[in-house]
Amino acid sequence: MRARSLFSTWRRETLPGLPAQIKKALPVAGFFIVLFWIVVGLFGISHVMPVSCYTTLFNVRHRKYNKPTQYLRFFAVSYLALLAACLATLGVVPSIAINAAMPFVFVFMRSSQLNPRRYFPYTMLFVFLQLRPEYLDDLALEAGLLTVCCIVLTVALLVSGVAYHKADDNLRQLHDMVARLADELNHMADTGIGGSTRRELLRLRADYTKLAYGVREDANAQPTISNLYDMFAMLAQRTAYLVGRLEWHEGPGCPNAPYLRKLASLTRDVGVALESQGHRALVAGRAQGLLDEADSIENDRFRLFYRSYLHMTLLVLRDAGRRFAGAWNMSPLTQLRIASFRKHPTLDSFELRFSVRCAAVLAVSCTVSLASPVDHLYWFPLTAFLLTQPFHAESIRRMRTRTMGTVLGCLFVHGLSLLSLPYPAVMAVGMVLITCLYASTPGGTPMAFFATAYALSMASVSIDDQYAIWMRLACLAAAVLLVSLVNRLVMPTSDHTLFLANVHELFALLERYWALMRKSLEGTVDAVTSSEALLHIQMVHTQAAAYANKMPERTLDERAEKQMTRRVLFCLWELVCELEQLGFLIRVDAVDASEYPRLERFMLLAEVCSNPFVVDARLGEAKQLIEGFKEEDLKYLLRQYLKRAGVLAAALTAARGTVMGRPSYREEVAEIGNGAVDGSSR
Repeated sequence: MRARSLFSTWRRETLPGLPAQIKKALPVAGFFIVLFWIVVGLFGISHVMPVSCYTTLFNVRHRKYNKPTQYLRFFAVSYLALLAACLATLGVVPSIAINAAMPFVFVFMRSSQLNPRRYFPYTMLFVFLQLRPEYLDDLALEAGLLTVCCIVLTVALLVSGVAYHKADDNLRQLHDMVARLADELNHMADTGIGGSTRRELLRLRADYTKLAYGVREDANAQPTISNLYDMFAMLAQRTAYLVGRLEWHEGPGCPNAPYLRKLASLTRDVGVALESQGHRALVAGRAQGLLDEADSIENDRFRLFYRSYLHMTLLVLRDAGRRFAGAWNMSPLTQLRIASFRKHPTLDSFELRFSVRCAAVLAVSCTVSLASPVDHLYWFPLTAFLLTQPFHAESIRRMRTRTMGTVLGCLFVHGLSLLSLPYPAVMAVGMVLITCLYASTPGGTPMAFFATAYALSMASVSIDDQYAIWMRLACLAAAVLLVSLVNRLVMPTSDHTLFLANVHELFALLERYWALMRKSLEGTVDAVTSSEALLHIQMVHTQAAAYANKMPERTLDERAEKQMTRRVLFCLWELVCELEQLGFLIRVDAVDASEYPRLERFMLLAEVCSNPFVVDARLGEAKQLIEGFKEEDLKYLLRQYLKRAGVLAAALTAARGTVMGRPSYREEVAEIGNGAVDGSSR
């Protein structure tokens, strides 16, 4: 019944959309086919294993902007993977050591909890290279093979970049997002602020944040466009936060509607001005004029929102197209990234936990394959690697889909073997299967089916069909058993553990952001540095909030615990928003330089109370410092920070059982076994 249900789901969800999926997959399948025959022609069919790895890289990168250093990385990391694979095949001890070490290299170098699968292509290459150790005896030949693959990949991506006009697409996408923000401001002017408006602004903020984080993490856009994404993400975030605090209701006669329409018009002009330096200067002058008029607004909260929006707009216009300092001089941006990386080796971090699990799987499976003389046993480490996913939920899902797809693929190849096709026909079938493979959804049953059918049809050229089928099934069973044991016994990572790690990181990020604010008093922090810090905070906060929203509330105690947990996260977000506004005021010179020593003292007191969060005499001293400032907006801002700090401290006390401590090993295994696994918090 289970198999019939899976097959029915595949037929219902996959077949109707297959033509469109195949059309979308044609560039990737075409790349595979071209590279496959280049490798076959130059090196022989026995050396085609790395083709899949480079096709994965092409699939990841062909619809993204690729900067020049990206092409150099293909060569450098490929040679690193080759060297590691050669060392791993020298014997059992080197195999265990190297396979245990390399997942840490690739995961720490490429992945994060917010973008977990970046490790995959290069780790896949490292694994695939050592599956046939006899070929690594000729190191020069293998290096030549990887060089050819990298050259073909580079040429294909350059052609793809010209064909898809990715630079234009990124800018067009940014224009669309700016238009959405302007439309929402006009909508608020017409109807006021209700639940639908707030929800749309939160969606817009989330969309901006995901885009900005994505283009920065994966280098999807040119640096100047990435910077603009960052700053518009900050603008959308600030708008959602401040509008949420305005006490308006839906209906005609919205207060301050003319000001909102001015902001909407200015926002549209900013979108147009992004590509013209002269136009940017004109729009900046207009924004400054609107800022000068802001003192006439009577409502304090709306005036703060209005001025904040204009401050950020001026920063966008000023920094658009600007090149920032490089990373080699240990700028605040570089220091920020290094500080973010330091959490990787901690026991609570996703990176360390997944690296340990992946290392255990590779060390066992690759060593068994190396030490055993059984032909085609390399399907064991290959399958085990593909089943080892960053989150347990995905591993479990892939065990099911891989099993179903492998069984169907074996049946297909068995039927195909009865036809006794000639070699050219087998190759033609393989090319069709590979096209369907890249048209399938990653991790689904169809992809497992096409992968199995392709691999077995290629293997049938050199070995007996029946042997290949039974070996494939045996390797699958061994891989499922190994990955299941590792997921349960080696650093199991439940949703609760990831949530706690996120909460602890939010406090650390809050502390680091205060340190960044202190540096901004020296003029060394630009908008890009602060926006990258904020993007990271927002992504971690979003992941933590997803867990909090799914907490059970079956009893009054659970409901109260969930409410307090959500309040902790809400207060953290508001504190970050106040800090963001403080950064705006400093960068647009709204704070007099003579007040910097007093402000720096306030920052130091707030920073030391951030991690772990405490409200004590130091914040009492900070409160006394506020009255010495001249700027009313600054005083209001700092008062709001301290007020929210008190609410956060109380919420933390009430929710201590959820947001503090760490579940025991037994609790984590039980949570994973009950199905409350990693995937739900993402």
